[in-house]
Amino acid sequence: MAYRVARRVAVRLARQRARRPANSADLDRVPAVVVDRPAADEAAAVWAEVDRLPERYRVPVLLCFFEGLTHAEAARRTGWPVGTVAGRLARAKDLLARRLTPKGMGVAGAALGAPAGRFVGGTARAAVAFAARLPVVPGVDPSVARLPEGALAMTAVPMKLATAAVLACAATAGVWALSPAGPGEPQPAARPAPAPVPPAQPADGERVADGAQRVQSIKNLRLLILAMLSYHDTKMHLPRDVVDVKGKALLSWRVAVLPYLEEEKLYKQFKLDEPWDSEHNKKLLAKMPDVFRVGFEPKDSVKTYYQGFAGKGAAFEPGARLMGVDVTDGTSNTIGIVEAGPPVEWTKPADLPFDPNKPFPKLARPFKNTLMVGMLDGSALALDPDLDADVLKNLVGRADGLVTPERKKLEAKFALSNEDVKMARDLLAMSEKAAGRIAAELREQQKLVAELEKRVGGDNPLRALDFARLANDVIVLEGVLQDLQKQTEGLRELAEAAGKK
Repeated sequence: MAYRVARRVAVRLARQRARRPANSADLDRVPAVVVDRPAADEAAAVWAEVDRLPERYRVPVLLCFFEGLTHAEAARRTGWPVGTVAGRLARAKDLLARRLTPKGMGVAGAALGAPAGRFVGGTARAAVAFAARLPVVPGVDPSVARLPEGALAMTAVPMKLATAAVLACAATAGVWALSPAGPGEPQPAARPAPAPVPPAQPADGERVADGAQRVQSIKNLRLLILAMLSYHDTKMHLPRDVVDVKGKALLSWRVAVLPYLEEEKLYKQFKLDEPWDSEHNKKLLAKMPDVFRVGFEPKDSVKTYYQGFAGKGAAFEPGARLMGVDVTDGTSNTIGIVEAGPPVEWTKPADLPFDPNKPFPKLARPFKNTLMVGMLDGSALALDPDLDADVLKNLVGRADGLVTPERKKLEAKFALSNEDVKMARDLLAMSEKAAGRIAAELREQQKLVAELEKRVGGDNPLRALDFARLANDVIVLEGVLQDLQKQTEGLRELAEAAGKK
């Protein structure tokens, strides 16, 4: 409950403080990294692409990934809704990666020299590494560094937010490396090679979701759930299919949430009074956003595995105008979106059927070792693939009143590797450093408040203290502490079990 209160406070504050975005020239003051080798010739093109980012995309990248702010803090700084900040961060990465890839920019060992234009300093290096999907934190795999893209601000998973902020803060100390494909010399022109024949894809239920794939799935699910929550905050009800005057479904809820995924331009291209397969709307199938792709689909695929459960008592109940208060089982106990098939055309108003009075439907899982789901509280889970069908039915029902098992009994178990352990060690070390910086900032704030106590008195023109923010910070930090304590206990049990083997 405390976390839901925190989220409402953050949203209200962001709406009250509609300010102009901060000037990127004032934000980009990160000292440049000193390098020993000269920049490659292609570096100028890279900096130019970074500099070309529209202000609305460059500002959240600077704030969240290189100034270390959470999505909620960036929202307060800019006056944008939290959902807009998250969506623009994802859009910024896609734009940069799309522009850099055709230029043949790839990973190598050479560090970039000084960039051209007004986009200067260590921030530029970090932005390029971030866009090209390079490691932005020494010793941390890129798949882990992608976690902040899907982090939800001010939800019931504050520890996930803290991790995202830690990665963002640590990014400025990283080593940014990017160069052309060769070792520094221009490559001779070559004849185009014949298009390779794509390898045969495993069938649903035969693939294995490794760590990188699970990170990708979690990112997609969180962004989609965030879009649903932002839609709810705006429309005062959960998203549903677009219908005509007679209530016939025309377009999927996936189209309805496009504005909350930074896809307003695409959304405006749809004719909302025509069905998904009309002559006009059918042409837009090819523009499916990447957030609806699991990652193994062909490039020309127009079908998605991201679906809801449609039926009485589920989050997508046909004909119902559902609000958060209708989820009486609790948002943390109710599935919002599932990664399952058979896949459907992403604009088609079709989801997985659900009937509380019938056996739970058999799902075509993309991966045999897990079932990825997004809960209505904003979290994402990798469920045990052998989870009992009645338990899944319980998780889909939003108001069945049944007791939900503990999450650790629901989640899939994955083999622990040395790489996983090293990654966890690096992240925890970064968290410790971030906690030290947080403590230092809190001590500084206490000193400033004590100084104010000496100087103010009676009537004065100073603005009042922001008690809403201070109270909100307490709620978030207490939530982080509680989550840390649970994680510590889980690690202790894991270490004890490993010691007995």
